[in-house]
Amino acid sequence: MGLDHRDDDYLDTPRGRVWVRTRADPTFIASLRLEEGMGIFAAPHYPSSREKKALERIAAREDSNIIIAYTDDGTIVGFVVIAPPSPAERWGQLSGQGLVEAMAIEVSRNWRSLGIADKMMECGLRDPSIDDKIVICTGYTWHWDLDSSGLSKDDYRRMLLRYLQKAGFMYYETDEPNVGLDAANFFTARIGPRVSGELYRRFEDLLFRDAGWAEFRGQPRTISEVLGEGASGLQPGKEN
Repeated sequence: MGLDHRDDDYLDTPRGRVWVRTRADPTFIASLRLEEGMGIFAAPHYPSSREKKALERIAAREDSNIIIAYTDDGTIVGFVVIAPPSPAERWGQLSGQGLVEAMAIEVSRNWRSLGIADKMMECGLRDPSIDDKIVICTGYTWHWDLDSSGLSKDDYRRMLLRYLQKAGFMYYETDEPNVGLDAANFFTARIGPRVSGELYRRFEDLLFRDAGWAEFRGQPRTISEVLGEGASGLQPGKEN
C-alpha cells in the first residue's frame, strides 16, 4: 500500500512488525481494513464496517486521539480510543474541561498476547497534552471477550487491571450506577502530573452522589492493593 510510517512508532512481534500511529485521522483510518479478529468490543459479531466508521467519526474530533496498530499491508490489528466522555454520562460534566476517557481498547483475537495493547497505551499517554488531564477507564463485563480468552470473569478483570496499572492508572470507588451493575466492573483513572487541584476536586465530586460513600472520598488505591498483590508505590498525580 505504500503507507508512510515516518512518524509512527512500531513493535516487532513474532507475527511481524506492527506500526502504531497516534492521532490517526479519518482519511488514514478509511484507507485501512479491520483484521477479521476485530469487532468484539461493542458486541460479539459486531459488523466491522460499523466499528471502522465509528473510529473515523471519532477521529474527526479535534479533542480525540485514536491510536491505531496496523500491519504493513494496511490491516488494523488494534486500537485505543481516547476522547471526552459523552455529555449524557456523569463524567461528561467535565467533558472539554480536562477529563478524557480511554473508552475503547481492542486487539484482534488473532494478535493478542504480543504486547500490542501495552504499546498503544504507551504511545497514547506519551503525548504531553495529556499531562494536564485526567484519563478515566471503566471496565464493563459486557464488553469482555470471555469466550475467546478462555478466562473466567475474575481472571479477565485481573488481566485488564494489571494492564491499566502499567499505564499509571489508580483504582477509584464510585457509586456510578453502571459500574455497580456487576461486582466485576471497575473504575480507574490516571491523574496527569500537571492536573490542577481544582480539576481533581471536581473529579472527586463526580465519584459519589450518595453520602454513604463519603468515607472513600480522596482514597484511591493502587491496583496492586486491590488485587491483593501489595502496594506498587504509585500515587495520584505521580507518574511512575
